[in-house]
Amino acid sequence: MFCTNCGTANKDDAKFCIHCGESLTETVIKRKPLRERLFKKAGFFQALLDFSFNQFVISKVIKFLYGLSILYAGLIAFIFVILGLNVLKGLGIFVIIIGAPLIFLLTVIYSRMLLETIIVISRIADYMAEIVRKSESKDSIHWNI
Repeated sequence: MFCTNCGTANKDDAKFCIHCGESLTETVIKRKPLRERLFKKAGFFQALLDFSFNQFVISKVIKFLYGLSILYAGLIAFIFVILGLNVLKGLGIFVIIIGAPLIFLLTVIYSRMLLETIIVISRIADYMAEIVRKSESKDSIHWNI
């Protein structure tokens, strides 16, 4: 039997490789997906103060920023209504019916798209790191034939 890790010939009844110590049994060890390993359940401040960077905080920050952007959009729409009512009554009614909801909607859509782009870039970086890690482990195999 040959070791799948280093390629060393071993006895057929061997449980471990004589060269590298790799298990030769057919048992498959299930690993949790990268996402589960990286995004452990932790509090915001615990994840923020994690100096090992095993817990990512970006999803929690994105949720907080999205909440702030909705409040910001509501504030902008409210200010727009106040300014419209102070200038002309007809303009104020137009702003209340069409302008303020449109400004609110466009601001929320813009902030949502921006924050989703940040999440996508973050996930791409995570997956690229996982691919590099997997390719490095495959490159370190030394076949002794």
